[in-house]
Amino acid sequence: MKNRIISFLLLAGILISCTGPRVGGTEIYITDALGNEVGFSDLPDRIVISGKQTPMLANFAYLFDRAPEKIIAIENRSQSSNAFLSLIDPGFVNKLTIEKGAGAEQISPSQPEAVILKTTMKELIGDQLDTIGIPSVYVSLETIDEIYRDIRIFGSLMDEPQKAENIIGFYNRSKESIDIMVSTVERSPRVLLLQIDQSEGSFAYKVPAGSWLQTVMVDELHGDPVWKKDAGGGGWMEVNLEQIISWQPEVVIVINYQGKSQEIIQSLAKDSVWQEFLQNNSVDIKPFGYDFQSWDQPDPRWILGYVNLAHLLHPEAVDSDVVIDLVREFYMELYGLEPEFVDAEIIPLILPQLG
Repeated sequence: MKNRIISFLLLAGILISCTGPRVGGTEIYITDALGNEVGFSDLPDRIVISGKQTPMLANFAYLFDRAPEKIIAIENRSQSSNAFLSLIDPGFVNKLTIEKGAGAEQISPSQPEAVILKTTMKELIGDQLDTIGIPSVYVSLETIDEIYRDIRIFGSLMDEPQKAENIIGFYNRSKESIDIMVSTVERSPRVLLLQIDQSEGSFAYKVPAGSWLQTVMVDELHGDPVWKKDAGGGGWMEVNLEQIISWQPEVVIVINYQGKSQEIIQSLAKDSVWQEFLQNNSVDIKPFGYDFQSWDQPDPRWILGYVNLAHLLHPEAVDSDVVIDLVREFYMELYGLEPEFVDAEIIPLILPQLG
């Protein structure tokens, strides 16, 4: 009996450490994605988001009710979340904007009590901040499991641990529902996710790393990611049209982080080589979902990317109404938007992409 009690207490301690800050003496400790225990006398009220992927970090932070009052500054990046965050936070226009690539000297004047950074920014920015006594809290947000852990980190910083569990519960329920829908599909189409940028009539192509969220989603949704064996492990890999044709995809899904996937698809259809490739091989080419940002990324919208991809690969199992319903539920439940607002401001953005 004594051993059972001890085991229960140990388990309880583990659960507490995973779901909220640890209190020790006069300090509150939050364990970040690098395993650092970051100590605070009180939870921070002045938070800055900086470094790479700040739009995604900001979008995760704004899942929490206290984000508008706690976040004081966000670094300006090429993919901006400003248009969306301005819709849900009337005071967002008054936030400080930190210039892209800012170091500790540019961050410190805003007098932050904590700076949220990607783990990859430790040497570039985090170590500088440590030197001047500003705490850094790291997240990684690369896989679904990491996203769940990092949501708990955000929940600890915002003092909303239960909200974090509610968010994770939403993701789990939604993903399970989609997985059930596609569980009976009989074949795996050959899929190519392709980031395409267009400039002065020419195209640049990239494929995601084999371990990245984009590739994992294709795998889990019963697709065959044709680029996976050739992709590197460290980032987007540049490829040429010859390589694309050699992979013999049945479905090409175009990603563009400026929201121009449909325009690019129209341009490809006018290109003689692409025209021959698409027609002779009966290739379907479609845009990846995009509203304010692309849905393929480790952003809160990853679940929208998941259902969108399920629809693109298996329309017979997941129709467009399933995508629209989840978009409504996502914005209403996670961001607290009214259904009328979602129908007026967000659904019209995605309808043309669903075919």
